[in-house]
Amino acid sequence: MNDPGKFKAPFIPKERIWQETEKLRAAHAAGRKVPVQVLELAEFDLGLELIPAEGLREELEIDALLMDDLKSILVDRRAFMNPRMEYRLRFSVAHEIGHLILHRDIYGRQKHASAREWFDYISAIPDVEYGWVEWQAYEFAGRLLVPPDALRQAFQSAIKSAQAAGYSDWLADRVIDLFYDQTLDTSFISSHNIRRILMMQFERLARRLGHPPTKKELDRNCLIGSDIYATCFGSWKTFEKTMATEI
Repeated sequence: MNDPGKFKAPFIPKERIWQETEKLRAAHAAGRKVPVQVLELAEFDLGLELIPAEGLREELEIDALLMDDLKSILVDRRAFMNPRMEYRLRFSVAHEIGHLILHRDIYGRQKHASAREWFDYISAIPDVEYGWVEWQAYEFAGRLLVPPDALRQAFQSAIKSAQAAGYSDWLADRVIDLFYDQTLDTSFISSHNIRRILMMQFERLARRLGHPPTKKELDRNCLIGSDIYATCFGSWKTFEKTMATEI
């Protein structure tokens, strides 16, 4: 077994991740549909067995895990059976497909007897190195679930709707609002999209107030409250730290 402490993340530029995503989309019809049929893509096109596992989220704090046999993805049984968690599950599976496509050699070299053993190995990888691997899979998943051509069409539609309503400045807040509406459509929803929308709402309120809003100020002035931020980012403090790195 390789020493996880010596693990080095592969260098994969964003452009190559995009190329791999579009290559997958071109090869399989399920990847070209809107919304992308990611579970169908995983099972029927890539031949991955989706195996519901009891307590995956409670015990390991994950919703899905590509196993080192490269033939199966464990999915949290609760998420798999709950329609309200469909979008979260779709993104998680897309993320694991990203690992399959981008990190096949890394996963294929490992041999572990159980999900716990495999997860423990991953957890022992230095945070910086595994952070890069996770970022690559997140970038892949976001690109896969949000086809750029379809997203571009939605944005153009938002611009036309704003112009028809008398807004000449396509960067006006109203255009952003309309774009929010279309991005939040179930065709495009993903963890990445939701996070970007929350960050944009925060930035708009910050411009209006003249300073970064507090949690109370956000709850008082915005439709999407701080509880959603805590859900998506783990906590309000984590969100604030994320915004601090963006500035």
